[in-house]
Amino acid sequence: MSKKIEALAKSLDTDYSLITDPMNIFYFTGVKLDPHERLLVLIINNKTLETSIIYPALDGETVKNNTNLNLYLPHDDKEDAFQYVFQAIPKNSTIAVEGGHLLYERYLRLIENYQASDIKVLDKEIAYLRTKKDAHDKEELLRAVEITEKALEDLKEFTVEGKTEMEVSDFLVKQFKSYGAIGPSFGPTVLTGKKSALPHGDTGNEVIKNGDFLLIDFGVISDTGYVSDMTRTFIVGEASKEQETIYKTVLRANLEGIKAAQKGVELKSIDQTARDVIEDAGYGEYFMHRIGHGLGLDIHEAPSIHGDNTDLLESGNVITIEPGIYIPSIGGVRIEDMLFIEEDNTITLNSFPKDFESMIIQ
Repeated sequence: MSKKIEALAKSLDTDYSLITDPMNIFYFTGVKLDPHERLLVLIINNKTLETSIIYPALDGETVKNNTNLNLYLPHDDKEDAFQYVFQAIPKNSTIAVEGGHLLYERYLRLIENYQASDIKVLDKEIAYLRTKKDAHDKEELLRAVEITEKALEDLKEFTVEGKTEMEVSDFLVKQFKSYGAIGPSFGPTVLTGKKSALPHGDTGNEVIKNGDFLLIDFGVISDTGYVSDMTRTFIVGEASKEQETIYKTVLRANLEGIKAAQKGVELKSIDQTARDVIEDAGYGEYFMHRIGHGLGLDIHEAPSIHGDNTDLLESGNVITIEPGIYIPSIGGVRIEDMLFIEEDNTITLNSFPKDFESMIIQ
């Protein structure tokens, strides 16, 4: 039986766990499916650790080849698939569900057979389990990072001036797929000129010009399902003094944030340490997002590294540090790295250069 399933069951005081988020089912079982509108459910008996999976029959081979569970309950499109939930979980049972994922119409089906007061949520317990990465996770995340950085390195041989944001994005996708990624974890987000001041701007047909900031934020999904997330901001051709000042301020904030990210510190202190650098340089109003987030199988996981989070950074956490300065009249800079928190050390998974001189490209 999966240690992850056992850890979840022991953390709950309900009779059963009912998991519907496909990514969480992948986390606990190793089977990765997109069921679309069809029912996909992992059921765990929290007392006996027996497991059942309800899944579309058309995915039967994928399910059975990737799992080792107790009971397999396939359904076809003509069936009322929810009958298998009622079959697997006796009446008068207490059930923990994913409040952030369970569809309301499926909740209504649950309360046909179970008391609403007996339905609890397990979102926090799963989120916490997923923050605790091990040596295998570290190796897989590092592989995703390496693919990302190889693609970005290739960009240095690709003259960006005169190209559009979308052309650069397409180039990066082609490169990282050639290195074994199955797709992007998001983006790539490629923003040039004043558009780089949009923290969540959309890649478009803006032409890259000499003197522009060129902000590139992207990551990949590896063939084993792990993701990466990094940002580098380039300057095309020659930088102005103000661009240099902005860039070096963000770089200092990035480095100080990384230095502060040690096991046992409050998460809010990491955010504040990096933010202080930007505020002290007079750019505080232009940094309007948290310093970072967790990631692993999803691009955004717990923990959230923001100024009000008093949780402590723990060994096994994987987080980003990504300060930025975004000035609408000039453009924006963000520098993002992934960190793996170990018992007595913090490992920066990224090795792509970020010193100012290395970020000048043609």
